[in-house]
Amino acid sequence: MLSASAFSTVATSVAQPGLRPVDPEIIRLVEEAQGGSSAAFAALYDRYVDRVYAFVYRRVGDRHLAEDLTGDVFTRALRRIDTYRYTGADPIAWLLTIARNRVHDHYKSARFRLEQAQSDAGVTEVDLSSAPERDAERAAVVAEVQAALTKLKPDHAEVLHLRFVEDLSVAEAAEILSRRVGAVRALQHRALKALAALVDVEAVAG
Repeated sequence: MLSASAFSTVATSVAQPGLRPVDPEIIRLVEEAQGGSSAAFAALYDRYVDRVYAFVYRRVGDRHLAEDLTGDVFTRALRRIDTYRYTGADPIAWLLTIARNRVHDHYKSARFRLEQAQSDAGVTEVDLSSAPERDAERAAVVAEVQAALTKLKPDHAEVLHLRFVEDLSVAEAAEILSRRVGAVRALQHRALKALAALVDVEAVAG
């Protein structure tokens, strides 16, 4: 468990290139949550719930389901809080990894297969007009990218969502995708090329 007093030393020694500094207050909250503080975990929940919800909602396209899955994500995070170790990335990378796995579990479930077999509606169109936005300044770009993401290959859509909607660094995206940083850069390059005909890439990447 990482103590707040040791944060600066550990952050310097373990932070990976490309990761942005993490507020020591966040690490303090994680440490207190690991020690059993429900108030600390609640503070982490308040800080990250909108981003986790938006991440899940984009993938499932249903608000009620996204709310349920987001709740599951934080339930899993609470159960696994003792396993969290600071590696230089903001805890959002850890939470989005849990969220990504939870969405995958949903799509593999028998319930989902049954729902799909009974449905004749085709692929759900995802309306993100009311999805929470972390940064209001990027709203126009986010909307444009989100509209285009549905037309891209899943791995292209995912890397662009992480990089330009979630605004994660390459290293943070690599942690979530379980890929090397170089591989994520290459994937992002291919994804941006695929996106070029659909959106203003200079505005997205700027």
